[in-house]
Amino acid sequence: MFDALLRQQLGPIIERLAEMEAELEDLHRRTDSLCRIGVCQEVDAATNTCRVRHGELLSPAIRFFNPSAGAQRESRIPSVGEQCLLLNHGGGEGSAQSVALFGLNGNQFPPASTQASLTRRLYLDGTESGYDDARHALHWKNGPAAFTGSREALELNLGPASLAITPEAIELQLGAVGLRLDASGVHLSGPVVDHQGRVISTA
Repeated sequence: MFDALLRQQLGPIIERLAEMEAELEDLHRRTDSLCRIGVCQEVDAATNTCRVRHGELLSPAIRFFNPSAGAQRESRIPSVGEQCLLLNHGGGEGSAQSVALFGLNGNQFPPASTQASLTRRLYLDGTESGYDDARHALHWKNGPAAFTGSREALELNLGPASLAITPEAIELQLGAVGLRLDASGVHLSGPVVDHQGRVISTA
């Protein structure tokens, strides 16, 4: 009789404990799915969506973060193989309500800069731009064209042509033809110097 009375009194408590255990397991499972490291598998630039593999799972087409998305907008399409942080705001296991935050470097895409003072951007075709705040130097390069500027000097190269500006002088060079302006005057160099079609000097 005592055992029956005890089971009758403890029954609701035991049932509630079992429910709480199931709720805790579900909560742990949802928490584990909130943030995961993933790798981009597919990109649809037209819809600004991607599919991300995380563990053995592959997400459906989900949105990804851009640098800005307001009245001032900037787009950056992720690359296949790029790592991301998968944020599952829906809490489910299918990652249908997830968004991808890209920008995690990996073996396939190492950092563009390992220098603390240098902010650098590399493009797929080899073009690059950067600013070194320790040297106060801005750099840009696109194939044979390059620009370097700092508080002390500015230099522009366009294939065979170059322009350099320093506190002492301004120099423009195109092959063997050159122009230099400094405190002492204007200096021209090259095989021929003319003015309005009239040759005034030859090498």
